[in-house]
Amino acid sequence: MTTKKSNHQEPDHQAMRLIRPVDRIVSYLEQGFVILALSTMVTLSFIQVIMRNFFSIGFGWADELLRHLVLWTGFIAGSMVTKQGRHIAIDVMSRTLPKDLRKLSEMVLTFVAILFSIFLFKTALHFVAVEKAFGQMCEPLHTPLWVMELVFPITFCLLSIRFTIKLVEIYYRKEE
Repeated sequence: MTTKKSNHQEPDHQAMRLIRPVDRIVSYLEQGFVILALSTMVTLSFIQVIMRNFFSIGFGWADELLRHLVLWTGFIAGSMVTKQGRHIAIDVMSRTLPKDLRKLSEMVLTFVAILFSIFLFKTALHFVAVEKAFGQMCEPLHTPLWVMELVFPITFCLLSIRFTIKLVEIYYRKEE
């Protein structure tokens, strides 16, 4: 397993011209969320430490919010890493296959990643629906627990989009 960064020429096909704006919007939203979440986590953690150490008080809901923000940030950052091609990949096939089969192999593996992401998306939706039916609350935040767990289907949906974009890029890529 290695982290993988593509060095192929970016395709300039009509399909890519349609996909790029969607990709930019998703990237912008992901980056904005991660920046906001990290800023909130650092600020809230700092305030909690000061309040607990100097005033022996703190926000009862802060620890729970921080736990959920860490989860959300980690999952959303996973989508960002996938977009950059820096996700963990098994690239044994790309090293051992003849050059003319590498593109096909990469397409098949990416298609499998799409299917896997869609499966996890559907499973996560079911999980959230079950949690919603149970009606459990995240008491410190006065929020239904299923709302906090929406990160799972959102992330797997984002991964499905990312891998689909990657598949189109591979298909139209000009080999060097």
